Amino acid sequence: MKNLKKIETSSKSLAAAMFMATVCLYMIIGAVISSRMYDVFYYHIPFSLLIQGVVLSLAASAVWMASFAHGKQWGFFARYLLAFIILALLFGASVLIPAINSETGHLRWLLSSFIATLGMGTALAIKNEKYFKSTGKRSVLIWELEVS
Repeated sequence: MKNLKKIETSSKSLAAAMFMATVCLYMIIGAVISSRMYDVFYYHIPFSLLIQGVVLSLAASAVWMASFAHGKQWGFFARYLLAFIILALLFGASVLIPAINSETGHLRWLLSSFIATLGMGTALAIKNEKYFKSTGKRSVLIWELEVS
């Protein structure tokens, strides 16, 4: 039970990092695009996109955790590819949700979210693999993956 709580905490911290990276990337991409095409960039994010970002970050974190906590008999590339395919389907399905589709920066938000998720997940996967090679055991607990 204690280990399950640790995995849950680790998953939520990864989701928070993914969400934070999504918001930062959205603002940076918006500012760059705006500086080239428009006079003014309004630094705001519609609430529906924030809700979508939280849900996608939590789901993506669960996918990464499941891919690297389970399926230990599979190789690294197979687990990474499986996680990538599930995430691509998840993000593809999120485009179809009518309540989330807003006119203001929706595709830019999805692009930022996908890049942040892929970046954080890839970093977790690489750290997990290095931890496995140095210790001989697998872990999805972010704080255990510090390898020198």
